[in-house]
Amino acid sequence: MGPPAMEAAPASTRSVRADKPRPAPRSSLRPTPTPPAVTPLPASAHPVSAPTLTVGEGQLASAGTADGPGGGAGAGGGGQGCNMVKLVQTALRKNARVRTAIAQAHPEAVSAGKAILVWNGDWIRSGLQDGKGLAGLRQAIALEVAFAPEACRADPVRGLVLIKLSDEPGSVRLVMGHDRWRWSDLLFN
Repeated sequence: MGPPAMEAAPASTRSVRADKPRPAPRSSLRPTPTPPAVTPLPASAHPVSAPTLTVGEGQLASAGTADGPGGGAGAGGGGQGCNMVKLVQTALRKNARVRTAIAQAHPEAVSAGKAILVWNGDWIRSGLQDGKGLAGLRQAIALEVAFAPEACRADPVRGLVLIKLSDEPGSVRLVMGHDRWRWSDLLFN
């Protein structure tokens, strides 16, 4: 036979549990005092841009160039001479966007034919750009350096290098460098 059937207890003997309202949780937050009244300062109608850093002709006299000796050219590249200044200069001359961005960011320096310092161990903030340096310029240089032979990227360079975006007198000139550096340093800043 099967298990005995359980009988339900009479309703009067069942315990009826009444739901009681739960107390509200205690807050551990304390009210913060009201800050003192502060008079807002109006924003300038004309945002202030970072100054353009230029390099004087005296400093440029010893700078390496694409055409001259010591122009960032080392003995790397598997027995071939590496002239990274020439490589970067050639790429920038072909890039109209970079030339336009430089002219827009530094119109006074460009019109005066000054040499613009763009990297001195770190990319230099340009105009009203959000980040360091001109993004398009940084990217164009980084691409050339990144795809250069390892020996060329690792070549030690001393001092400044001068990149001319045209051979015409008064054309845009960019300057990069500091005491001792390598082309690969441009990739990590």
